[in-house]
Amino acid sequence: MVKSDFDAHLLTLGQQVVQRLQARGIQRADAEDAVATAYEKIIILLPNLSVRNFDGWFYRIALNACLDELRKHRRETLTQQLPEASTLTPQSFATLIAPLPANQQELVARKYYYGFSYEEIGALLAIKPASVKTMLARARKQLRGQWEET
Repeated sequence: MVKSDFDAHLLTLGQQVVQRLQARGIQRADAEDAVATAYEKIIILLPNLSVRNFDGWFYRIALNACLDELRKHRRETLTQQLPEASTLTPQSFATLIAPLPANQQELVARKYYYGFSYEEIGALLAIKPASVKTMLARARKQLRGQWEET
């Protein structure tokens, strides 16, 4: 089977990226999955692809795939730690968010207990929806840190 120079370059590049990801502490299987994701993107985007640094772009695609998988795993872990919504009473919810400052407790309650949208919370509190997202992200990060300690 005769390979083109581009195919040979892609295979070599894939091996190099796997090694670079492993050097960053990523497991080999996860690094190989990320490189496979980068190959898929190349197949889809190749006809219209116009990047100046192809190797750097390839590496970044693979790294982003690893980071996305890590974030997904963290969300799944956090979700597993939360009680079922049907068993959540106002008192148990208050206990869950008690470590947060009062303003963050209010945001978390409006979003996750009452189900308000970012826009609705922003309108109620006279702040931008983007600010609501940022403040909720900080509250979730603080809660995650405290739950991981226990």
